[in-house]
Amino acid sequence: MVVLGAAGGMLAVLNGVTGPHAVVGFLAFALCLTPPGVALVFAVVVDRDTLEGATEHPDESIESGWYDRATSRSFTDVILLLGVASIILSFVPTEVSVDLKLVLPAVGLICSASFGIRYLLLRRRG
Repeated sequence: MVVLGAAGGMLAVLNGVTGPHAVVGFLAFALCLTPPGVALVFAVVVDRDTLEGATEHPDESIESGWYDRATSRSFTDVILLLGVASIILSFVPTEVSVDLKLVLPAVGLICSASFGIRYLLLRRRG
């Protein structure tokens, strides 16, 4: 499991991402990539039947239904928002220069916020 983090750190060093401080960069990447590596190995290797209290059919749970409805409705929100923004920008008389480094994270943030709000509302309703 730690091997995945170390491999990511080594890959960063070999590609020159770490700059002149290879050891510090390796340790930073390895420490940051180890928890996702542990989670990945856990998800792939551990059997649900060996966990106490695990739901037998998680896809049939009420939480799964909330998740499905929240994702589909938040996707609709994002499509609606992008359509309205496109219409508004088409009527702006001047050229609008947009930096994608700001727009794409904003769209991701809007997606996450829309999903989170919808999921919480569905959970509250029951």
